[in-house]
Amino acid sequence: MKKIILGGVGTIAALSMIVGGTTAFFSSQATVAGNSFAAGTLELMLSETQNGAAFPQLNPQWSFVNMAPGGTPETSSVWLRNTGSIPGATLHLAVASGWTNPSNIAAQMRITQLTLDGKNILEGGAGATIPAYEAPTNCTVTLAGSDTITAAIAAATAGDVICATGADYNQAWEGSAEITVDEEVTIVSVNGPAATKVIPFKVTADNVTIQGFEITGADSMYAVYASDVDNITVTENHIRNIGTTLASGSAHGVYLKPVSTPMAGAYLTFNSVENIGNPALTVSAKGFYIGDTSPSQGIDNVVITHNIVKTVRTTKGAYGILVNHGGGTTNLVAENNTISDLDGGWEQGISVYNDTPGASIRLNNMSDFNGVGPTAAGINIENNASAPTIIIENNNFNNTVPTGVLNQTALAVMAQNNWWGGFTPTAMNVGGGSIDSSSFAGGPFVGFVNNTDSNGNGYADLRDLRDQGIVGIEPGLDPFDGNNDKEFVLSIQLDGPTTDNSFQGLVLEDLQLAFTLSQI
Repeated sequence: MKKIILGGVGTIAALSMIVGGTTAFFSSQATVAGNSFAAGTLELMLSETQNGAAFPQLNPQWSFVNMAPGGTPETSSVWLRNTGSIPGATLHLAVASGWTNPSNIAAQMRITQLTLDGKNILEGGAGATIPAYEAPTNCTVTLAGSDTITAAIAAATAGDVICATGADYNQAWEGSAEITVDEEVTIVSVNGPAATKVIPFKVTADNVTIQGFEITGADSMYAVYASDVDNITVTENHIRNIGTTLASGSAHGVYLKPVSTPMAGAYLTFNSVENIGNPALTVSAKGFYIGDTSPSQGIDNVVITHNIVKTVRTTKGAYGILVNHGGGTTNLVAENNTISDLDGGWEQGISVYNDTPGASIRLNNMSDFNGVGPTAAGINIENNASAPTIIIENNNFNNTVPTGVLNQTALAVMAQNNWWGGFTPTAMNVGGGSIDSSSFAGGPFVGFVNNTDSNGNGYADLRDLRDQGIVGIEPGLDPFDGNNDKEFVLSIQLDGPTTDNSFQGLVLEDLQLAFTLSQI
């Protein structure tokens, strides 16, 4: 797989100078001789081991025999190296053309891992995917020098986009412990959360967006708090170290609370929320908290997707997401979140307490619940008259989550097509109702080939990879510098445990994976 690319083109221009005068003209000319132009090379090599300067060529890698439905996935890997002279911008992966599979066993070969350099190259599976940050291009107000966010809000008009360029909008800089947002504005970082810190926000206006900050507050009860407002967006923020020195009260990453009027429109997406609360707190701590147990006003259209919640600490309830509003929460979507490392008197990844008709809880990853209290669960349904209407599917419950689904109502809960970390669903009913966990998934939901489930079987498989290659994987592969090989890992499981007996004894053979490195 060698591709010759024009590595660079230079231009040489003759330089001349003419100075006008009344009596004389002066001119001079110089040339650059002996120029040469050469094409660079891309050359992709594969090896079964990472071995420094030596790079033994690949021996046959994938040879899995006696696979059983639902058995332990078989895993192997290869190392990729660009031994050429110019960078490869993208990598492409496909099953080599001409391969056929008359038995269709390839569609039963579930891909449980497909990574390059540790990064998942499948799309649309369970858990959060947070894209690279992109700077805003629609700024109407740009902060510089000694400007503060607080002053910019005070001077703003509805619809302004306030773009922050500074590195640290701290308490001393802003003149307060939190920033009050009382105008309909967007507040966005130009350089993204890795480069822009800010103190917590209290939102009292409609139509507010907070985007692209690292929000911290060791002695604060929240990173973002909003009450009685519509259309709030909190996106692409790193929320860190909230309530870690708090002596009393609850700690929350994002806290939305209708009190005197209903709320509608909350979009909490692509945030990383980490280190909330502390082990000395005597009340609960939450990554996201929607509602309050007592008010009767409802909240509608709440979207909590593609967030990472990690490390929540307290002596009481440690929650990834708690939806607990006395007035009910309609049109709740909690999908594609990754929730891990909860430690409290009890741990619940997503808890829907009080009425949540038609809530969608899908494609979430739950793992590493540490305290394991008596009501520890990936998903908790409690005091919820709409329990039978809640959609609970395609979630991954790692085996470190003691109970995948906990039903504390007297009603029926549907929890089909989830991955339970094995083939024994870990569900518990303590309210007299029921949990239907039948037709559970035979393996974790890790994504699809090009975000498309071409076979409609709910998982990525080798037939998908045959039907459509994966193109444009970025970054590709720079020329070898002594330590920049990349490992490609593939794990395969014969789907189960419900795979029918017609696949017994069938063999999947002569499949070749083709990698292509290019500058496009």
